[in-house]
Amino acid sequence: RPIVSLRPRILVILGPTASGKTGLATEVARLVGGEIISADSRQAYRGLEIGTAAPGPEHRLHVPHHGVAFLEPGERYGAGRFARMCRDWVSDIESRGRVPILAGGTGFFVRALTRPVFREPELDGRRRSCLEAWLAALPIDEVRRWTDRLDPDLRTRLPVIDRQRGGRALELALLTGRNLTWWQAHAPPEAEPMSARTWVLEIGADALRQRIEERTRRQLDGGWLDEVEALAASGHGPGSPAMTSIGFRDVWRLASGEISREAAVAAIVRDTWRYARRQRTWLRHQVGDDVIRVDAAEDVTALAEAIAADWRRLGDRSEASHGP
Repeated sequence: RPIVSLRPRILVILGPTASGKTGLATEVARLVGGEIISADSRQAYRGLEIGTAAPGPEHRLHVPHHGVAFLEPGERYGAGRFARMCRDWVSDIESRGRVPILAGGTGFFVRALTRPVFREPELDGRRRSCLEAWLAALPIDEVRRWTDRLDPDLRTRLPVIDRQRGGRALELALLTGRNLTWWQAHAPPEAEPMSARTWVLEIGADALRQRIEERTRRQLDGGWLDEVEALAASGHGPGSPAMTSIGFRDVWRLASGEISREAAVAAIVRDTWRYARRQRTWLRHQVGDDVIRVDAAEDVTALAEAIAADWRRLGDRSEASHGP
């Protein structure tokens, strides 16, 4: 009788921004012999590490990280591309006898693995480039207006449509004649679902907002202004897609003398908190009933030990199945 392991392929740690995912994932990786894959749509870009609160050198020194600071700011990085790359990362990590640990706050990235996205159609490269240039010049409100017109059902699943998601929806609608909602409903998935053991960090509103403000001040003290100035010097000024990440345009205004430091802090905290609220809502309703929810205010070491113990138990459990 063959032995079938009941342990999932990946260990997932989710939570809103500033909830402590990076520190917890690093400690768990140390305990279980893991490597971390960043499930964050912005930490993938070089030159944005401080402003996106990407894992710093102190985290990457002892635990290998994948999906952090490896793309140029102008490159496309959506859930589909992440899922394709992540499957390769997971296989590579497993081949070395290590544990793949996904950590992040971009829930759509994780869902693209556990509930794979559709197989995208081939798009004409020349027409796509022309469309991208047109979209880049449109104000975000116009992008949303076009998206609402061409894919009216999308807003019910994506309450907030940013430039990247809106642009992708418009590309599919205009270049294929079918909108994103149609493709998601009718096209076959591009891969098999990946099994996961998922932990979600939960934290009260007041405590999270305080963490957001404290982190914002640390980021400004830690070189965020220099980071933004370096981006601008390399051609990524206020109008660049790189500057659409939360806080970057406010830091640019601070560096340019348009606003004070306290005004920048207030604007960044406000926008980050709005984003965190959307994350908390998504994590309450979209991750399934089998997740394990824990209090982010608990001691990190104790949480990491509990997660590591659970992972080991799953590895120890097995079921015997009778062959034919």
